Amino acid sequence: MTNEFGSFSKEVAQILDVSPNTLRRWSIELENAGYEFERNEKNQRIYYERDISALSHFKTLIEKTNNLENTAKAVASKVKDKNNAQKMLSVIVKNSDNLTLSKDDLKELIEESVEKAIEKERETMFKVFEAKLNDVVEMQSRAVTKAIRDQQEETKRLIAAAEEKKPWYKKIFKKK
Repeated sequence: MTNEFGSFSKEVAQILDVSPNTLRRWSIELENAGYEFERNEKNQRIYYERDISALSHFKTLIEKTNNLENTAKAVASKVKDKNNAQKMLSVIVKNSDNLTLSKDDLKELIEESVEKAIEKERETMFKVFEAKLNDVVEMQSRAVTKAIRDQQEETKRLIAAAEEKKPWYKKIFKKK
């Protein structure tokens, strides 16, 4: 059986239910198509789960096509695509600053960002308008209060002046 340390061709041939010679031919075709098997110090192929899976797929395809070269190219291409996808995924996971979005997702993200920016701008403009309005109201309130005080002072002066112009006897016999 296979393990984390890999298996030799005899075990893999038994797993796939093919002869060791057939497994060797398939392995050579896969290598010619660009597939890489790990080898030990004696240059023997070491087969891991991924290799057995690729060879199992090879067996399924060869039964349908009976063409070693095309089958090897198809399997090698599939494995390369899978490896590239895994590498791409690991790059995306490692470098979380990069993110792939569809056009629609990007458009939606931009629209949401623009809406948020517009809303922030509206809030800022409203606060500025509110502050200016408060300043104007405050200035008008102070002006009205000053005008009322000035009017009161003027009225007091007029009353005082009128009091001074009264004849002396009216000042003495003032009604209470």
